[in-house]
Amino acid sequence: MLITIILLVQLTALALAAYAGRAKLRRLLAEAQSDTAQEPREAADNLHDVDKAILKLLTERQGILYQSEITKELGLPKSTVHKSLRRLSEAGYVEIQKRGRFNVVILKNSPQRLQ
Repeated sequence: MLITIILLVQLTALALAAYAGRAKLRRLLAEAQSDTAQEPREAADNLHDVDKAILKLLTERQGILYQSEITKELGLPKSTVHKSLRRLSEAGYVEIQKRGRFNVVILKNSPQRLQ
């Protein structure tokens, strides 16, 4: 009897988790579709100054640098560079590849306009 009750509780919890996951997935898909509706030029205009500086540095250096080199060249904290690179990666401007203990940053798409 106790096993049956435990099984019913587990099945109920599983059903609730599946429903919550589906709702979250729908919300994420809707957000992704609204984000891709932006024009490339608008996306370049919405970049932070740090993001623009990183893209400019990558362009000057043939599109490939270690993350630590970006930190040294721009004189910025590691956390600031990391957050900026994450934004640029999500926007599709750069690709970050892990090589051992280091991150290699590769320029994928140069923005239309850098200011």
